[in-house]
Amino acid sequence: MNDNLVYIRLLAYVLSTVAGLIPAAWAGWLSYDAATQMLQINILGVATAILGGLGLTGAIFAKWGVK
Repeated sequence: MNDNLVYIRLLAYVLSTVAGLIPAAWAGWLSYDAATQMLQINILGVATAILGGLGLTGAIFAKWGVK
């Protein structure tokens, strides 16, 4: 049973990173212009994704990471 908790925690870490990408996607962190074939990455959006993912991961670690 204890191994299952580890897998659930790992899944929560992965999903928190994905959840951190949602606000960045809404902020328009990545855009592609088909006419010029250019991919543009918004640094502020990437920072939002990283901080959102780290915040959620930290919250999960604070809840279940320390015993």
